[in-house]
Amino acid sequence: MSRTDVFALKDNGLNSFLFAEVGVQSNGSTLTVLSVLARLGEDPWGQAAQWVSLPRPDIIDRLARSIEQMPLPPRALRDARQTATRLSKLLPTQVIKPNQSNAATPIPLTWPRWTPVVLVVIMLAIAVGSTLLTGPDTKGAALAPFAQTEPVPDSAPSN
Repeated sequence: MSRTDVFALKDNGLNSFLFAEVGVQSNGSTLTVLSVLARLGEDPWGQAAQWVSLPRPDIIDRLARSIEQMPLPPRALRDARQTATRLSKLLPTQVIKPNQSNAATPIPLTWPRWTPVVLVVIMLAIAVGSTLLTGPDTKGAALAPFAQTEPVPDSAPSN
């Protein structure tokens, strides 16, 4: 069974970066990297996974530009590059994709060579057994062929 994206949040290593605080908005709400990227219309996990493969200066530039577009107090906007530098250190060096796992590689399931032969024999036994149990169709043989009758003459006298 394949894994779904439900497990992506738990295993990918990006959560410490995405849920890190960027600053506090004027209304008192905390702004995280996740909310910054979401407000810009980006997929936060996808964008962060792409940034992992970039050189650190590029990550800092892109993150600082994203922070500068947010409704933060003027001082927080001036410090966007410093904030981006601090946050970039939270990115992992490698992202674990949802279909990967931290466990050892599973051993593939192998079947003995005789398994297909046994399966064919079992299917044949079931087919023969079902044929013998149902028996031949005797209902059709018991019916007599239709009797041929001569047409009945018209009983009304003709004048």
